[in-house]
Amino acid sequence: MPIATNEKGETLYLGDDGAWKPAQIAENPETKERLAFDGKSWSPLPAQKPSKGVLGYVDDAVRSVANGLTFGYMDELAAKADEITGRAGTYEQNLAKERARDKAIPAAIAIPGEIAGAVGSTILAAPAVGVGAAAAGLSKLPTVAKFAGLGAAEGALAGSGNATEGERMQGAATGAMIGAPLGAAVPYATRAIAKGANAVRNAVSPEANVSADLARAIARDADDPASLMARANNASIERPGIATLADAGGENVRGLVERVAQTPGAGRTQVVPALTQRQQGQAMRLSGDLKNLTGTSRSAVEAVSETIAARAQAAKPLYDEAFAVDIASNPQVTEAFLNEISTGWGKSILNSGTLKKTLQTEYGITETPGPQHLMAVIDAWKKAADDIMRAEPGSNKSRVLQQMLGRVLPAVDAANPAYAQARAAWSGPSRYLDAIDSGRNILSPKESAEAFAARFKSLSPAEQEAERIGAVSAIIGRMGNDSAKLGDMTKYLRSPEVRGKIAALMPTDEAAQSWARKLDFEVGSSEMTGRALGNSATYRRMAERQDAENLAGDLVIDALTGSPQSIVKQLFQAGPKWLRDTMRSRADALLADVLTNPGQIDKLPKRLQAVVEPARQVSDQTNAAVTAGGAELLAGR
Repeated sequence: MPIATNEKGETLYLGDDGAWKPAQIAENPETKERLAFDGKSWSPLPAQKPSKGVLGYVDDAVRSVANGLTFGYMDELAAKADEITGRAGTYEQNLAKERARDKAIPAAIAIPGEIAGAVGSTILAAPAVGVGAAAAGLSKLPTVAKFAGLGAAEGALAGSGNATEGERMQGAATGAMIGAPLGAAVPYATRAIAKGANAVRNAVSPEANVSADLARAIARDADDPASLMARANNASIERPGIATLADAGGENVRGLVERVAQTPGAGRTQVVPALTQRQQGQAMRLSGDLKNLTGTSRSAVEAVSETIAARAQAAKPLYDEAFAVDIASNPQVTEAFLNEISTGWGKSILNSGTLKKTLQTEYGITETPGPQHLMAVIDAWKKAADDIMRAEPGSNKSRVLQQMLGRVLPAVDAANPAYAQARAAWSGPSRYLDAIDSGRNILSPKESAEAFAARFKSLSPAEQEAERIGAVSAIIGRMGNDSAKLGDMTKYLRSPEVRGKIAALMPTDEAAQSWARKLDFEVGSSEMTGRALGNSATYRRMAERQDAENLAGDLVIDALTGSPQSIVKQLFQAGPKWLRDTMRSRADALLADVLTNPGQIDKLPKRLQAVVEPARQVSDQTNAAVTAGGAELLAGR
């Protein structure tokens, strides 16, 4: 009956009932022959192969490597050594034993071992071969011819070493025929394999992805790394600690910021706070620029307060003298004043709360004014009229009040010359204050930049200083009143008219140019922030569509320019959404840091160099080693 051994090593026999049953085992003590009883008769079992054990397999591996190192001649060397030392029989007997031992080595050990040995032999011999090749002029041969010759030589060695006695020449010839085309093809194969391996590795490497993204964006901008680096350095000088690579880049480089900001993940977590914080500091930066470049260290409020205090101190003795004069008895004064306050605007000013408040706060007159207070009443009435004319310049009311003052003040000055002197003490500071008020209207469209520049040029140096103070204070106040979370402060300053007015304020051409550069930087910063933080789902859809449309064209360009890394990356990105998201999540954090961290500008030369560095070529030593391994595998079998 049939006898078999199961996977557990148990011996079974097939019974008449069709079921497998344990067989009884017996062993001859003299011959060690093993027998199995199948229920009817005893049948011999095949002899068990003894296990090699760990040391046996180690020996197999060592023998295989040695055969590779000697291109199949290790058996001959070992057989001859045994014959010389007298440890075994004749050379032929020893050789037969060695080859029988080789045949017992499992293919899973023999083939890799021989290949490794052949590769190792080539690497060890590389220095000596290189010197010899150089001396013979072989190193100047074309790559194809050089490695075809190397492949033929190694193939001949492998074919000869592994052939039997009497067939050495035939084995060498066959090996050479196999090795020559193999050697010629190896440089191209290793180059393609290396490029492919690098492409796959780089396609999933965050560092390589960042370099590839930058390279693609720079190319799409028709830009180059050197120019980008120069602009980044200039921007860093103009805005130290603020400027980033994205500020120096073109539309596509800035588009990377937008893409990262619109993609959930670590990159967005970094980009959004960075751009938000920078935009919220824009008003402070522009305010500092205006103060520094125009040389205005005081605000309008400070300048007005200081000027009023100075003029009050200078004019007080004169006003005290003027108010001590009794003019109520002068008919010319009383007639002129009564004519102007009997009707119209003159009367309304006299009865206004403003005039009463002035009498109380400035002159201490709390009761109904009497004839002794006429000088104080006239002065308070004049100040109220001045305030109206300042508030409504060019109006009909202002013209009428100016005419009224022209009829009253000459009569008062004739009767009280001290009053004229007191007002003269105010005239210089008043013009200073008027210039401050004029500067506060810099953002008004009523005056063109051309008219502003002409008028500003005609002012005295003190008045120009006052105009600057008023203008800068007005601009800073307008920006300070903007309640938007991410307000674009440049919207108040970037129109051609306002640009022209601010340029006229600057004390030098260099200051004007510096302001223009700083403003242009902030305009670009606001535009990038607005686009990146707009949270536009429409943008994301458009970006994905654009990437899909550009994919075919990019792949063709990459193929023509020899950029397998970019090809593989594009293929990955065109794949399933989960794969794209995985790749992006690993690279976006680094890309966000590179684009929006001002501290990364110093590291850009090395990063941008990686964009333009050519792929590293496979060395001749590597090609020779691969040739040796291939020749051993093909010619030695």
